[in-house]
Amino acid sequence: MQIDRMADSGWAVLRVYPKGRVFEVPGELLPADSGPGDVLEVSISVDREESRRLAGENRRLMDEMLGKGGA
Repeated sequence: MQIDRMADSGWAVLRVYPKGRVFEVPGELLPADSGPGDVLEVSISVDREESRRLAGENRRLMDEMLGKGGA
């Protein structure tokens, strides 16, 4: 993935390299020393523990909204 440009809004325009598809991300997510033309190495993984925690929290909130549970 290559940094195409930094927008005035603080967002970075990234280009999937070499295919050319573009999308924007908040510039604050990029390494401080990166800039237009730099190629980024990207890795995405699932945080199973956090996913389970959030699922439980979402269930609790839904139960609360629907008047279910031990309240």
